[in-house]
Amino acid sequence: MLFLAASYVDNNKQSYRETASPRGRVRGYQTPVNSSAIDERALAHSTIWWMLTWLGSQLTALAEGRRLVQQHDPSSTCHRFVGAVAPDKFRSRQRELLLRRSRQLLHLHAEWDELFPEKFFPRFATRSGFS
Repeated sequence: MLFLAASYVDNNKQSYRETASPRGRVRGYQTPVNSSAIDERALAHSTIWWMLTWLGSQLTALAEGRRLVQQHDPSSTCHRFVGAVAPDKFRSRQRELLLRRSRQLLHLHAEWDELFPEKFFPRFATRSGFS
């Protein structure tokens, strides 16, 4: 899901639907070979938005993560990453801020995982009470 969220905010022309179903191919569960029932559950495009909403609300994890990255690597520029998002991806200031914070957190996540053996998700962000 993090990869899909990053794909959406990093690609200026990509929609939620294109992210969930690239080139019309549905992402979902594969029916087991020996199963008599067909499992047609698929990823809904709204799931991408809900993931970005959750990521964008992680203000404390973003701030604390940046602080620890800066402490570990003073040359890091993670605190300067603005997280700009294409203007046609939002209609309100609130949505813009949420998408920008999501992109900032995803950027921090990538840098964090290169620096620390402890993964940002789920170990740091969700288990340390920041979420």
